[in-house]
Amino acid sequence: KFQIERVDEAELKDLEPDEKRRKIEDSSIGKSVTSDVSGDLDFLVPKAGFFCPICSLFYSGEKAMANHCKSTRHKQNTEKFMAKQRKEKEQNETEERSSR
Repeated sequence: KFQIERVDEAELKDLEPDEKRRKIEDSSIGKSVTSDVSGDLDFLVPKAGFFCPICSLFYSGEKAMANHCKSTRHKQNTEKFMAKQRKEKEQNETEERSSR
């Protein structure tokens, strides 16, 4: 069974696909992300929320997360994810039987 779990925003960078991470980092409009960061840290606020690994989306509130879980997009992505899981499981079982 797949669950949506609460994660720290700091952990999200590791969970996000590279292409999404690049979009966020590249959106600094040509500015280097590491340039003079010390003064900018005063304005940052740690966030916690919900991350849907199936859709690669982050939600800061429970209501938004609940709405997402009811969405057509999430349901379609979940179906694709479950089908892929079933296929991989069948392939692994077939490989195990043939290696005996």
